[in-house]
Amino acid sequence: MAGLSSSGVPFGHEQLIHARIPWLLLGLLWSGAGLGLAALARKRKLSNWLILGLEAPVVAFLSFYFLQGSFLPDHTIALEVGQSFPSYALLDQDGTIQGLDAGEPREPALYIFYRGDW
Repeated sequence: MAGLSSSGVPFGHEQLIHARIPWLLLGLLWSGAGLGLAALARKRKLSNWLILGLEAPVVAFLSFYFLQGSFLPDHTIALEVGQSFPSYALLDQDGTIQGLDAGEPREPALYIFYRGDW
């Protein structure tokens, strides 16, 4: 299949998702901004200046966002395989408290915690 590396991962996956600094995304963003500035330099119309005024903050924000996120510390896994799960008490979607104590016997389970701002 075209676009796959020897490991079977599509090209760009490591550069876009797992790169420490997403140079591929930043390069595309800055190339688009450069092309926009080049087009603006060729025709000096008021509407082009308006587009530049709208484009510049977007490019600045996205550049800041990509670079800011790339300098966050690496996360660590809190539990290793075989360690017991700590006690917890959390509210579910109905407002009921769900939880277990640290030493309480339980069946194997998969816990997924989402980090979201919603």
